[in-house]
Amino acid sequence: MKTFRLIGIAIMAILISVNFASCSSDDDEEEISASLEGTWYYDYGEGWELYNGNKEPWSTDPDPYNPNDRDASTKMEIKKMGENQYSISTYYYDNGAWQYSESETITLNGKSFKYNGENCTILTLTSKTLIYEVVEPNGKYYDKYTYIKM
Repeated sequence: MKTFRLIGIAIMAILISVNFASCSSDDDEEEISASLEGTWYYDYGEGWELYNGNKEPWSTDPDPYNPNDRDASTKMEIKKMGENQYSISTYYYDNGAWQYSESETITLNGKSFKYNGENCTILTLTSKTLIYEVVEPNGKYYDKYTYIKM
C-alpha cells in the first residue's frame, strides 16, 4: 500500500511540474521590450493624408523576402550609440541591390522619438516586429509603419 501511495505522489509531482513547465512559454509572444538594434525590413505601411478637406487613405505592402524596384522595398539598420541614442541608416532597393539613402541619430524618450523632424511613437516592439506611427500635430496626415527582422 505504501508503494502505491509513493507511486501516486510521484505521478502527481510529475504532472504538476509538466503543467508548470508548459505554461512558461505562453508569455513569449507578449514580449514587451526588445532591442531596437539590428536590420529591419519594411513589411507594411498605412495611413492617410488630408487633401482638400478629405482623408485620402494609402497603404503599401512590399515583400521584404523578395525586394524589388517597384514596391517601396526599404530597410533600416539601427545601432545603439549610447543611453537612449540610436543611429538609423536607411536603404532602398534599386537596380537589384540595396542603395544607401541617409543616416540620422535619434533619442528615444520612452516610446517616442523624432525621425526626419517628425514625431514618432513605437506601438509594438518585439524581437521580430517593430511598428511605429507618425502623427502630424496639425492633423494633416497619419502614417503607421511595420518592419520585421529576418
